[in-house]
Formats: sequence, structure tokens, C-alpha cells
Amino acid sequence: MMSQLLPPATIGIIGGGQLGMMTVRESHRMGFRSVVWDPDPDCPASKIADVLLTAPFSDPSAARQLAEKSDVVTYEFENIDPSTVASIETSKPVFPGSAILKIAQNREWEKNSLVKAGFPVAPFSVARHRGDLDEAVRTIGFPVVVKTTTAGYDGKGQAVLRSTADLDLFCESHSGSFPECVVEKFLTLQLEVSVIAVRSQEGGIETFPVLANEHRENILHVTRVPAQVSPGIAKESVRLATSIIDHFAIVGVLCVEMFVTDSGKVVVNELAPRPHNSGHFSLDACSVSQFEALVRTVCRLPVQKPRLLTPCGMVNLLGKHLELIDFKKAQSIPGTKIHLYGKKRVEPKRKMGHITVLGSTPEEVEVGIQFIETLIGEGAGRQPKAEGRSTPAMEAKEER
Repeated sequence: MMSQLLPPATIGIIGGGQLGMMTVRESHRMGFRSVVWDPDPDCPASKIADVLLTAPFSDPSAARQLAEKSDVVTYEFENIDPSTVASIETSKPVFPGSAILKIAQNREWEKNSLVKAGFPVAPFSVARHRGDLDEAVRTIGFPVVVKTTTAGYDGKGQAVLRSTADLDLFCESHSGSFPECVVEKFLTLQLEVSVIAVRSQEGGIETFPVLANEHRENILHVTRVPAQVSPGIAKESVRLATSIIDHFAIVGVLCVEMFVTDSGKVVVNELAPRPHNSGHFSLDACSVSQFEALVRTVCRLPVQKPRLLTPCGMVNLLGKHLELIDFKKAQSIPGTKIHLYGKKRVEPKRKMGHITVLGSTPEEVEVGIQFIETLIGEGAGRQPKAEGRSTPAMEAKEER
């Protein structure tokens, strides 16, 4: 076990997107230095990192530089070669490490690992060619959700097949190269929840409140905290997250995304071994943010139990929303905190920022959420419906 790190030790971060930027901010507040490795010289973390290594993630010399300049290393996303992380591990501690990274970036390995460990997931099969897909549909039955095993996020690489015609169309669109994919049973859900768990190097575990997530066009739209679920569902969600982070011996932050079925069963969807979009609320509404929790665990500092200070909601701001929002009006809403990531490239579905809404009651928070939704063209605000929600909605492999 590594020795405790104190300021001004240096934390290396693979990835300089918004998650890396927020990790740098918290580490600086706590007195630590930062080294960020990202191919984009204008990435969000570039403005505040002590050192920025600008090189492709495939560059072994950049990996060596990161290791040389850091006392400990972490990462903000899953789409990096585990062998690169493993090479850094030969000289410096990396948390969460390459083992869980390899599992989390491949849906087949992730689901098989969860099933082997006894955790509940949606019925699924793996398809590597048309014959596999036909067999999966015969076994599971329509409708099914098809997800590529790697590189999917925000609904990309996913499709719902409801009939033989849909199946034929899917195969025709991939006639040149059939994608290796996971085929899941389409689930009818009450809602989607997530739990962010934190595990120290000594094995101590803390969790953030259960979160309720609403998606639109397969992208996280609103997170409401605390989730308005029964005590039984909340207890089972926390149990699953705690058991999973302990089973994989993860040091750091893990977001466990789950579905609550119409029968009240909680099943695991995906794992994200890092801070997560749904946990951004913690910056404004908790005694400890998910980013401070990450810094504490990787530096072997005591992990404090996160306390929710007030009910809140988090609304994602996409590129299409920036064209509509009146920030003067948004700033006038009581309890709002606006976070913009400083990304130069604006695309309609790219995450550009988020707004946290704080309130004394969930009802008060909802009023603020609905007002923000009118400002960004998302209507008067609608609560998640307890029907017909499908499994591709969650987003562990989220866009940076």
C-alpha cells in the first residue's frame, strides 16, 4: 500500500475533459499540483492544470512523462488502452487501475463479470455475426436492445429492434462489417437510478445519495437528488453499488448505473470507474464532492462520508441549449449554480456545461428545473414516466 500523499504532491490525470478539469480544481483547492495528459491543447483542463502534456493517448513517451511528473495517477474516462495504464502502473500507483478499466470499457466483459459475481443484469447475449443476432432474438424475444461492446456513449452504437424488419434493417446497415455487440432484453422501467460509491485504499466504503436520472434522446438531461424511491429500492441500490466496488477492489470513485423495473427489481446496467455526469450535483449540494472524494482516495487521505446539504437537481447544458438560454434569467433563479466547461467546439448534443438547482424541498427544486427547461427549449419540464423506458438510456461511456 502506498504512503499517504500530502500537498504539494502531484496528481496525474489521463484526460482533460470536464471531469479532468473539475478534478484539477478540487485538487488545487486542497493544495495538490496537477499534470494532465490530453491530445487537445484547448481541452477544458488546459487552462488550470499545472502541467499539460499534449500528445495522443497512444503515445508511450507521453505515458512515461506523466509517470515521471506524478506521484499518483488517475483517469477521467474509459476509452484509453488498458496496456497504457498498465505501463504507468509499473512505476507509479494508478487508481482505479487498469484491471477495472479493461472490464468497464467492454460491455461483454463487464456483464459477464457482473453475472459471474452474482449481480443482477438484464438478460443478454453476445452477437459477433448475423447468426448470433438471430439466435439471441429467438432466445430473448423482441424487443431487444443492441449495443456495441466498445466505444458507445450517449446512445451511440445502440439500437432498439422491435421486429424482424428492424433486425433486417440493422444487419443491412452493417453489411460491410458486423459490429460485435451485446443484445439485451428491452426492459419496461419505473425509472433509472445511479449510486456513486467511494472506496479507500484500506477498503472503507462511502456512498452518495441515490440519484434519479432522466434522459432525453439517450443523453442525461436531469439528475434529481435525492431520488424519490421507496426505502427498499434505495437500500438495494446502495447495497449493489457497495458490493460491486468492494468485489472489484476499486480504489477511487465508481458510478453504478441501475434500472428499476416495473416490478420493483433493481438491475445493474453499466459501471463507470470515475466521477460521473450524474454526480456533478455534489460540487454544490454535498459536504464532499465526487471529485474531492477521488482526490482523497488516490492520495490515501481519510474519506469523509458525503452529506447531502439540500435537495437539488442538475440539468445538463448541451450545445443546442447554448443557442437558446438567457443566462441573465438563469442566474436570477434562486439556488442556481451555473457551470460552463469552456469547450470551443460546440455541437448540438455535446455537453457544454450544467446548472445545479438547490432548494429547501424537492418541490422547490422542481420549480427551478422547469424554469431552466423553458430557457433551454426543453418544455415546461416533465417527470420521468413509469413506462416503456428502454435500456440504452444510461451513459457510462459518456462524451468528454
